[in-house]
Amino acid sequence: MKIGFIGLGQMGRGMAGRLLDCGYALSVWNRSRAVAETFRPRGAVVAGRPDQLLDADVVITMLADDAAVEAVWVASGLVRKLPASTIHLNMASVSLSMGRRLAELHRAAGAPYVSAPVFGRPEPAATGQLDIVAAGAEAAIARCAPLFEALGRRWFNVGTEAHCANIVKIARNFLLGAIIEGLGEAFALVRKSGVDPATFLDIITSTSMNAPAYKNYGRLILEKPAQATFTLKLGMKDVELALQAGDDTAVPLPLAALLRDQHLAAIARGYGDKDWASLGNYIAESAGL
Repeated sequence: MKIGFIGLGQMGRGMAGRLLDCGYALSVWNRSRAVAETFRPRGAVVAGRPDQLLDADVVITMLADDAAVEAVWVASGLVRKLPASTIHLNMASVSLSMGRRLAELHRAAGAPYVSAPVFGRPEPAATGQLDIVAAGAEAAIARCAPLFEALGRRWFNVGTEAHCANIVKIARNFLLGAIIEGLGEAFALVRKSGVDPATFLDIITSTSMNAPAYKNYGRLILEKPAQATFTLKLGMKDVELALQAGDDTAVPLPLAALLRDQHLAAIARGYGDKDWASLGNYIAESAGL
């Protein structure tokens, strides 16, 4: 299977590298060509323009946000240029409105489209340990399934309407933000009374909250990694996507509004480029700890 890959940010680099490791013929394009060139020694073809990738069996886009998708894929007319034999597999996080728009644009052009956003950070991306949520036409998803199996430890099919995958990604990341906020508040509460937060984390993750999200984000709050693989500013983007989706679907999300205020306050205090889990450290600072 011949694969085109557009968008080589931290996640995209790991995913593209994983596909090369799995033996796929890969062509890549990135707005910063220097990043794309690092894949040439590994056997990838480096394209000068994104439309040079459209002869692939599947073109994967892993672009940063709605604005990047608009500029690279929509405004450039790639939707209309996509051959009927080539599937556009969008694996990036986009808004619900952009997810619906992409599906409609591809439907109007007669171009196959699958939305399959991923859950995970750069290291799992590079080792094929992502979680993937896919939606789109059954035949197109079946053709993409080998890619999901190469990139993910598990993948889920949520139906034939592509935007359903986008709303699952948005809702799930909203829950992660709520978990970080909850952990931060609980850590501050026990610390103020003299309880070691690491002991508290061990207690809750050994009992009723024995889940990876609590374990991993609790550890990140306590360890305060110097190098962020997913920043608080990016977490803020996910919270805003949830609020926008709530507006689009008439679903009130009062907790998301609180999370936005907390993220804004943390960014104002210099936490924006730190790990998303540093929201918990901002809460501790606000509590005088």
